[in-house]
Amino acid sequence: MNQPLPHNEHTTMAVLPIGHADEAILRAVNRFNYMTATQVGRLLYPGARDENRYVQRRLRRLAEANYLLRLRELPTPRIGSAPHVFTLADGGRRYLSSRGVVLTSPYYRPSEERQKAVDNPFMEHTLAAVDVLVAAETLCRDYLVAMPCLLTERQLKRMNVRVQPAGRPAASLTAVIPDAWLVLTAGAQDPVCIALELDRGTEGQQHWRRKVAALVAWAEGPYRETFHADNLTVAVVVPTTARRTQLSEWTHDELGAIDRSELADVFLFTEASPVATDPFEFFFSPLWHAASPGDLVSILDAPPVTTVQVPVAEADIPQAPGDLPGETDEEEEEEEPVTQDDEEEFPWTLSEGEEVQY
Repeated sequence: MNQPLPHNEHTTMAVLPIGHADEAILRAVNRFNYMTATQVGRLLYPGARDENRYVQRRLRRLAEANYLLRLRELPTPRIGSAPHVFTLADGGRRYLSSRGVVLTSPYYRPSEERQKAVDNPFMEHTLAAVDVLVAAETLCRDYLVAMPCLLTERQLKRMNVRVQPAGRPAASLTAVIPDAWLVLTAGAQDPVCIALELDRGTEGQQHWRRKVAALVAWAEGPYRETFHADNLTVAVVVPTTARRTQLSEWTHDELGAIDRSELADVFLFTEASPVATDPFEFFFSPLWHAASPGDLVSILDAPPVTTVQVPVAEADIPQAPGDLPGETDEEEEEEEPVTQDDEEEFPWTLSEGEEVQY
């Protein structure tokens, strides 16, 4: 179990006052593990029209005060500047622990975090998963939708769940680690449990079909007991229509080969971008294809008609460049947007007797 970190009054926390806006950023980074300025802006300041300059300044101040760790830039895009990626640093971890927030990562080693950032495929994959999670969080903010549980890939790796892939008696045990697992509840509807898979178009047919067989064994075996859930949707987000068709066919073929064709509707595929698509459309519109032939479906049914107006504190609305304490126009630097990510192995395990709850 995560234990609150000791609160040291002599840390940089005493130097930088943390207001509501800063705390919201720290909580978001803790929840998703890694974020760019663009993702923070999309989540916390959707109405801002300043190209994320306000968010960039806040992130820079939090990094300079050791509340956040600013990792190396991602590869420079064709248009714009390379975005930085941020994760919680010692100051942010201590601050959130002192506020009773459970940290999603049990330990922090700056050298390890910097090493992960050097792995571009890992970081691009990870941030692509965060894009979907930010869309889900935004949906919950704007509509009568709740997300009572969210586990990131980092947390799922700690569970170390291994299964014998279904229909493959000669195969070795395989670790099942979705890119995220979340529960969404729309209004009074039953909870929908989602295992998120981000595809970057790099896996071949053999690897993907083995993953499908492992997910089937996971769903039929340890899944219910581990997550206390009675339903599962494997939501696969792909980069192109061609890739979506390819993965859907491979999944259909593998389910037939292992005599599990009845699970075809569990696997849903979309090429819709979680960034370019409105969150309501992403989850409630028929943008998803099942592994079996048929009409398009949505992840969530019966969209709620009532929106929730979330008040924004006046102090949190981006204003002039000098709206942050001690800041002037001359100090402003621009560290631009973007999004992307990936993965890797972590030596974390759950404490004895620890269970997933939501």
